[in-house]
Amino acid sequence: MEAMTEITFLRDTAHGGPAAQPSRIAAQLAAFVGAARTSVHIAIYDFRLGDALAKPVVSALTEAAANGVDVRIAYDASKPATGFATLGADPAPPGTAQWLHSRLGESKVGLRPVTTPSGQLMHDKYVVVDGRRVWTGSTNFTDDAWTRQENNILRIDSTALAAAYEQDFEQLWESGDIRRTGVGDRGATTVGPATVSWSFAPGEGRAMDSDLVAMVSGVRDRLVIASMVITSHALLSALAKAVGAGVHLSGMVDAGQMGSIAHEWGRSKSAASAQALADWTTVSARLVGKRSTPYTPTGVHDFMHLKVLVSDDTVATGSYNFSANAEANAENQLRIAAPGIADEYAAFIATLVKAYGKA
Repeated sequence: MEAMTEITFLRDTAHGGPAAQPSRIAAQLAAFVGAARTSVHIAIYDFRLGDALAKPVVSALTEAAANGVDVRIAYDASKPATGFATLGADPAPPGTAQWLHSRLGESKVGLRPVTTPSGQLMHDKYVVVDGRRVWTGSTNFTDDAWTRQENNILRIDSTALAAAYEQDFEQLWESGDIRRTGVGDRGATTVGPATVSWSFAPGEGRAMDSDLVAMVSGVRDRLVIASMVITSHALLSALAKAVGAGVHLSGMVDAGQMGSIAHEWGRSKSAASAQALADWTTVSARLVGKRSTPYTPTGVHDFMHLKVLVSDDTVATGSYNFSANAEANAENQLRIAAPGIADEYAAFIATLVKAYGKA
């Protein structure tokens, strides 16, 4: 039986997060990479760090590669449509490719751009070390992600889980494209006191959405959500039905992103949009919204960036936004059944709810 090592929660440093948080995350990532003896495989949507935060991370990566460790980074090379909010995505301004090549291009670190169909993303955020340790969660490798966003990071020791992530990574690396990745890559293992299930999109994207709906539909006592967006109509419907049945729902969304989406639903003449808006009206009355800074490529990106659902004693989290569009992205999701871990996530979200103005 293997043990989950650590869960790290990140807060906006302008809203309760500690000033030392960014440097602490940089040190944790550098240490995670620096412990590698055979391999470091990274799939990352957005990787752009300022000099201070970059230094320990870049040093760990280049030193590992120089010492014979197989260090490879697969990164997003998509060109998504400008209306990222309607895609249920967080925007990555152009720059990851340039940043990686400027910092690592002369090293022995392998770099691979991963392309996508129009409007889709290689949206993963994970690291696999030595085929036995996994770093994952909602957190990109950027200053804003570590400083101005609500995020989470999980570091898990599990050869079974690492093998699933390695399968996804090798598919992305070999194809250089997200299509046909993640097919059949779902399963479960025991990690300490927890049962940890995994899924990868796009191959298992529809199943991932169905898993979230099942968590909501089967809830008994506790339903907590913290997601940048909630645009999956099936999930919204399940949440609205749970509220109607008297289930206590609490949590957060990013008000800036969901506000524009709800506005578009209101303008649409389709029955599906009208129903989504009605369900969102029911659900949003129970949630707090973070009023993030309106998006510009060069502005602060202070989104409420979590992708977390707590249903009773199970937590779903990862890179997967709770949107229909995410089904066709390259995404990863964990579902962790463990009362203590569910309590940790619920308590963290309750702290955020209180900080942003609603008990």
